[in-house]
Amino acid sequence: MTSQQSLAQHFGFMYQVAAANLDGITQEQSLAQPSPGGNCANWILGHIVDVQNAVMGLVSQAPVWENDQLRRASYDPITRPAEAIDWETMKSRFLASKERCLSAMASTSDAALAEKVPHPFGGESPRVEILNLLAFHQTYHVGQLGLSRRIAGLEGAIKAPGQAERAVAR
Repeated sequence: MTSQQSLAQHFGFMYQVAAANLDGITQEQSLAQPSPGGNCANWILGHIVDVQNAVMGLVSQAPVWENDQLRRASYDPITRPAEAIDWETMKSRFLASKERCLSAMASTSDAALAEKVPHPFGGESPRVEILNLLAFHQTYHVGQLGLSRRIAGLEGAIKAPGQAERAVAR
């Protein structure tokens, strides 16, 4: 498997799990706060979109969604409806970026992957290293969306193999 295929696969899984975890969450539910502390789904998805904008730039693509509201999801928590990011727009823009992202990952040249780019924590690293770091980052936060579903009172979206079939048979 090439680096390009591996990156496309990893980001593809990330989008797939994100779509499942986001399904059915309303704007109001996106603001359900974990206790104590932690971030609501609205902040988590805003943070994912903000970082995915950087991912898209690394593979020469236009951002997912450029919006000043995303600044709220950099580091500051979202704890009130007045601070919330437009949930439906943010969700649809993020999910709509999947094919563009995966296509760009798969077609990025070896030379571009080897090129040194600024590292988020200082210095420079090969583009492929940063993309792998960001794939992990994005997947970490997509997992948090699964917990956010449960906090909002929704059933978990990710099932073990055969679990959905066993539930239907009952």
